[in-house]
Amino acid sequence: MNTELALLKFIGHYIEHDPDDNGQPYSADQTNLVETFGYSLVEKIHPIKFEESIVENKMKLKSKRINDEYVRIPLTAVQILHFKLLYNIVYIKRNYPNKLSRFNFSEDLSELLDNENKIINLYKEIKQIILN
Repeated sequence: MNTELALLKFIGHYIEHDPDDNGQPYSADQTNLVETFGYSLVEKIHPIKFEESIVENKMKLKSKRINDEYVRIPLTAVQILHFKLLYNIVYIKRNYPNKLSRFNFSEDLSELLDNENKIINLYKEIKQIILN
């Protein structure tokens, strides 16, 4: 699994943005998600803490650019769960890679896109790994 590819596939799939609109490759919403995700990984923020920073459709933005500001998340409840799942998977992959050996993930985790049942079931499985 390629972490960067999976994250970019996720944000590109769920948040529409035409780079020609403003010349920027990513919208502010996409940038906020990527920055918080990346910063949290670099700072080794545990997935439980990461998830606590997301309340309903707001997320505490964590980056070197902005310090602890809440921003809107333009995602549905299932998409937010998918975002949390993605963080959990990447966190485990970086810190405890052997714990994911029984899973057969694709390179970009595209099998999860718009697959609510798979997201929910996999989230429950991955959450148990984090809690143990």
